[in-house]
Amino acid sequence: MKTISTIFENPAVTPELENTFETIKEELGAPFVPHFFQVWGDAPMALQGIVPAMKYILGSGVLDRKLKEMIMIAISSLKHCNYCETAHQVFCYSMGALPEQIESLVNAHTLPDSDNPKDKAAIDFAVKLSKKPNLSSEEDFITLKTLGYSKAEILEIIAMSGMAVFYSHLADATKINVDEGFIAALSDTVED
Repeated sequence: MKTISTIFENPAVTPELENTFETIKEELGAPFVPHFFQVWGDAPMALQGIVPAMKYILGSGVLDRKLKEMIMIAISSLKHCNYCETAHQVFCYSMGALPEQIESLVNAHTLPDSDNPKDKAAIDFAVKLSKKPNLSSEEDFITLKTLGYSKAEILEIIAMSGMAVFYSHLADATKINVDEGFIAALSDTVED
């Protein structure tokens, strides 16, 4: 069965689209433009709305990027988004994540109990919100503040949860094929 990501050819690359693609590679620290963004190049205005979430929520802010990548993996796996799960595993491994952490994020949508309790609490909160956002509570905020998270960091956890759901939705709806570059990088990491 053909899907949106296989029906359309790669978009014609205009100077504006080339600039967007360069921004994407720079923000992600990726050697290539992921297929996710290439597909959306056929809808340049939509792409212009999609990129800022990656740039400002994932790529910037006060939370550690590795933690943000872990949140992406946990929620992508929960949502059964193979594309996002695979891509963010590659980024997470490149930032020093351990195989047992990735395995737990993929299979249990959290970190192992023996891991950093602060990171685990943030991931658990983000996953909880991805299931049902109105379940956030005063107790959640108190727990996160007690663990040392600032108000800005808590808001970024909430934003990451929303971004992970949003990106998983876009990738799944278009049935985006996982980039060969991600498959090769993940294979190299697992073999090491």
